[in-house]
Amino acid sequence: MAATRSESGAKSPPTARVMDVLAALANSERGLTSAEVAKSCAISTSTCALVLAELERRAWVARRVDRRYVLGSGLFGLVHGLREQFPLLDRGRATLRFLHDTLGAGCSMSKVGARHLTTVDAVGHGAGGQRAVGQRFPIDPPFGLVAMAWRDDQFVEAWLRRVTPRLTRTEIAEHQRVLADIRARGYGAWRFDDTHLSLRNRLTDVLASLEPTAQVARQVTTLMTMVTLQSVTDVLERELATTEFVVLPIFAHDGQPEYQIQIHLGHATGLTLPELDAALRHAQGLLAAELP
Repeated sequence: MAATRSESGAKSPPTARVMDVLAALANSERGLTSAEVAKSCAISTSTCALVLAELERRAWVARRVDRRYVLGSGLFGLVHGLREQFPLLDRGRATLRFLHDTLGAGCSMSKVGARHLTTVDAVGHGAGGQRAVGQRFPIDPPFGLVAMAWRDDQFVEAWLRRVTPRLTRTEIAEHQRVLADIRARGYGAWRFDDTHLSLRNRLTDVLASLEPTAQVARQVTTLMTMVTLQSVTDVLERELATTEFVVLPIFAHDGQPEYQIQIHLGHATGLTLPELDAALRHAQGLLAAELP
């Protein structure tokens, strides 16, 4: 029997359009008109109208009196399913708010998967942070270092050797050193390497002038981050003032990180290491009992 389009791995344009429409509405605080949805999703107005009509019939979207479309109550079933699958969604939001209020930092939480980290919530990053929810990062260094720090040596060795582009022996040894630092401290900390900071700033300016799509901008930003971050986990006592990011593991009962919280300190002034440690311990305590 011949394979269907979905079975053969071919793309399904109608499905993609529906997903794009829902994503556009999810990213809009005020809702969007049909014309705005069509423009945002790069589809014709007639196709957009058909998609919106079907979604409205199923209550997945709703049209307000000002003719703007928003997400509808028909999605509550999906939300319930997500809460069942991701038990930290509710308590995680409270924890992110606690860290944001205590540290004055933008915070996000990611689910640790086999190959990717998926952002499930964000607080304090503004609209850009909200749009990042659902974004997936490859679980490669540096993003996956905290997730992998409590794996056994054989697992870590295999993980580092499958990273592409392939790592050199020196790079592997450096990542292994950082993994040991993370285990010793209980979390990871990074800053931007001064030798690459000017390059990162120039690329950021180029991105702003070119106005690329959101997807391209995220991919380039991710690559810039990968090459410019420097671990300060082992020297945090003297480098806290220059620290940009802290990544906190949230452990499941098997002793492995199932989630992680990314905290963008951004050179927090006046923060002491005991204050940071106390906030992180409290955050872990809030979430520890929620995982199976």
